[in-house]
Amino acid sequence: MIAGVAALALLFVMALDWYGTAVGDEARQAERLTEDAPQLSEENEDAQAIAEGEEKNAWQVDGTIDRVILGLMLASVALALLTAFTRWMGAKPTKGVGPAGLTAALATAAAVLVAYRIVQEPGLDAATHVKVGAPLALLPLAAIALGMSSALRADEAEREAPSDA
Repeated sequence: MIAGVAALALLFVMALDWYGTAVGDEARQAERLTEDAPQLSEENEDAQAIAEGEEKNAWQVDGTIDRVILGLMLASVALALLTAFTRWMGAKPTKGVGPAGLTAALATAAAVLVAYRIVQEPGLDAATHVKVGAPLALLPLAAIALGMSSALRADEAEREAPSDA
């Protein structure tokens, strides 16, 4: 269940801003300065449009590595929710790695690539900087991986336990 809740949290975090630029930050600052002045509403809208264009979340980045990260995160979310639901419905443990192990591996791979992307930002490093979304994504990814690895260990313990039949 921890992994299921973390998967839902990851969907929320994916919508937060992950990357921005100095131009976007300046536009966001100008937007804040003009938001209380009704006579400057057009400038406020312009600043807001510029800032939105310069900020990217997990869904908006264009690089190949970013698409791989997005795919891994979506697969982690889907498998974590599916595994949590099937366990809640009373599914028996599977032999081998199963969906819990696969989900843990995908979430771990996604976390490693997100950490890489935090260090190696998209675009020019001088122009781009990391915002709150990318580092925050590491928390639910870690929770998914740990929750699923715990479920995998529980599956193994249940399979190895002698039955009282």
